[in-house]
Amino acid sequence: PRSLGGAPSCLASHLLLVVRATMAKKRRRDPDDAGGSSTRGPPVATTSGRLGGGAGASDDWQTARRSWAAIAEVLGPAAREKRIWMPFYYDGACAEHLRELGFTRVHHKREDFFVQVRNPKFLKKVDLILDNPPYTSPEMKEAVLRALASTGKPFVMLLPISVLHVGFAREVLDTDKLQAVVPRRVYVRKTGGEEVPFKYLCWLCCGVRLKRDLILIDDDDDAAAAD
Repeated sequence: PRSLGGAPSCLASHLLLVVRATMAKKRRRDPDDAGGSSTRGPPVATTSGRLGGGAGASDDWQTARRSWAAIAEVLGPAAREKRIWMPFYYDGACAEHLRELGFTRVHHKREDFFVQVRNPKFLKKVDLILDNPPYTSPEMKEAVLRALASTGKPFVMLLPISVLHVGFAREVLDTDKLQAVVPRRVYVRKTGGEEVPFKYLCWLCCGVRLKRDLILIDDDDDAAAAD
């Protein structure tokens, strides 16, 4: 064995090569790390960058009613009176789910998200931004969060739970206003298809003033909310 100050041993060199090969394999296997399209989860980035309507098969996911019901329960009755903007359009069903749950003032249309967030006249009519945004790549997640932060509006976004760890979220958002709602599963579907459960997601809340900063939703809570 060599001393700590000497040249690396053959074993150390071999281990380094193994680690590099493993990381490279993971990047090829994980589209999110590579910034490409993902078919493993809910909405992903549109090819146009407009984020206003579906742009391909991997974008076509609808958040199921039971998952909206679960977050609606957390937000409480007062949220149903707010003017809700759902900016990320797929088939329009998500707005219908919210309306069935008692949200009567929901704006959900095929519009350019990055244009609307810079529209003061439109934003005056918004009390809360609530949706499941595209999040294929770190760049897209950052762009969406920066745009949301620029509005100054409270928002609730369904995102990978890793968003609580990444540096840009702490840089962009006022951490004193951040809260998180973590379901065990979030259910999504393609239009006319069966519901598919996904894990490791959270509802990132900013400026919403929930009773607690961290709220965990069990599967039993999901089922009860869907009834």
